[in-house]
Amino acid sequence: MRKLLTLVLMVALGFLTTACQEPEPTPVDNRITLADLSGKTEAEVQEYFEGIDLTVIIRYIQTGDVAAGYFIRYVSYETGDLVEPGTSIRVEIAQALPSAPTISGVDDVSIYVAVQGNPPTFDPEEGVTATDYLGNDIPFGSFLYIKEIRNSQGNPVASIDYYRVGTYTIVYEAINSSLVTTVERILTLTVPPFDTNYTDGLRLSVSYTNLSFIDDGIGEVTVTTFTDGDTTNFIDNKTGIRFTVRYLGIDAPEATSKYDPWGIKAGNFVREKLSGAEKIILQAEGERTDGNGRYLAWVWYVKDGVTRLLNLELVEQAYAWVSSASTTQYGNVFTVAGAETQLTGKRIYGEEDPDYDYSTAGTPILIGDLLDNFDDYIGRKVTVTGVITSKVGYSVYLEENGRGIFLYTGYNLTNELQIGYEVTIQGLVPAVYFESKQLTNYKYENMVLIDTDNEVTITTIVGTQMGDYVGRVVRFDHLTVIEIDEAPNSEAYTVVAQDSFGTTVNIRVDDFTASFVPSYTFEVGDQFMVFGPVTQYYSNFQLMLPGINNIEFK
Repeated sequence: MRKLLTLVLMVALGFLTTACQEPEPTPVDNRITLADLSGKTEAEVQEYFEGIDLTVIIRYIQTGDVAAGYFIRYVSYETGDLVEPGTSIRVEIAQALPSAPTISGVDDVSIYVAVQGNPPTFDPEEGVTATDYLGNDIPFGSFLYIKEIRNSQGNPVASIDYYRVGTYTIVYEAINSSLVTTVERILTLTVPPFDTNYTDGLRLSVSYTNLSFIDDGIGEVTVTTFTDGDTTNFIDNKTGIRFTVRYLGIDAPEATSKYDPWGIKAGNFVREKLSGAEKIILQAEGERTDGNGRYLAWVWYVKDGVTRLLNLELVEQAYAWVSSASTTQYGNVFTVAGAETQLTGKRIYGEEDPDYDYSTAGTPILIGDLLDNFDDYIGRKVTVTGVITSKVGYSVYLEENGRGIFLYTGYNLTNELQIGYEVTIQGLVPAVYFESKQLTNYKYENMVLIDTDNEVTITTIVGTQMGDYVGRVVRFDHLTVIEIDEAPNSEAYTVVAQDSFGTTVNIRVDDFTASFVPSYTFEVGDQFMVFGPVTQYYSNFQLMLPGINNIEFK
């Protein structure tokens, strides 16, 4: 009985002890579930891991299956896996597969042809950019460059002639990761419009109120009689003095004792403008008279309250050539306007005057026959046909059937005469200067353009052969400068060189060319290649240098 009681007490005591103890806690799972990052950008992936106790390690994988910059997969884990806090998790982000670069800014472009006084401003590299497949810029240089330039005939050329109407194909090339992109761009050089844009934008900027042209160099006048396109008779409104004015800066076709095409129409244009003017103002500059008793002046007229320079308007309307204007206050605008108008081919620059008698004296003759019988034609008008093979200043060299001759055109612009043009010119006068046979009396209206795409033959010779190539374009491959002979009071100079056989070869640089190829371009000892036309100077021969592009230094 005692044993039974003891057993009961022990059991009861066990229950009481168990009842007084606290239950064991349930374990907490701190592991992190890896989210589905499909479709997330790299930035979004980074943002996800910044908010949890995991370290992300990004590995970039080039692939075309996932867009560049987007999540591909976990490395060694899967979406939904539980990982301990503090674990480093590697993920893969897509990187674009290498692809060819992209070239931008190469739209086709059309610009006006450049002229003297208005040089080209177009830069074929300006605005052109390239980027690699990662979006990084590729600068111009070894991996972005102009691969080739082709002219209108599809022939490769070294550079663009901005002074000549035509079309060029510019080929750009960009390279990245051995992948190449090539893009073609069309550049079209066009003739400027036939308008009075420069006259419209120019105004008389000095006062003329109560002033006299005769006494003060500026003042109001009234027309008494009209003469032609560049000469008018006036009376000074303040002094009452009558006088004749020769228009500054221009030379209009003759319409008095000598009649030129468009001469009468130029005179009629002046009459129309001045007869309808509200005011006429004359402005002097430099020498007051021309030595023939005529005053020199800029002729302004007022129309609808606006001043307009008639001298300039005559140029822009192709009724007058620019003449001796370059050093005046309006020189630049006259030079540009004249050159641009010339390119239009309007009126005096190419159109026939329907009211003019075009019968022209001149004996048609081959250049070779003329040279062989030159004394018989000195002072007589002739008509010749030839291909322009070179241009020095404004003058050119003509060649026909392997015989060439120099055509002196004076100091007027001759944009209509371009290398490669085949022309027929009437009314030329053979003459001898410094024992050199040449042609003079060139007039634009006597020139007929036959063809524009003629190849110029350049023959490589040595110094002893110069006399056989007078009037033709030749090339010397191996010359060495031994002396530079500079002329006093002139920019012109002569480069004295020797060929590889020790023969002296004179390279003549006239004032025109020397203005952009100065004498310091050459140094004694320089070795170079040069090509240009051969001319005679007294009993010697020399090569005339047309420009810097005719020289190549070794």
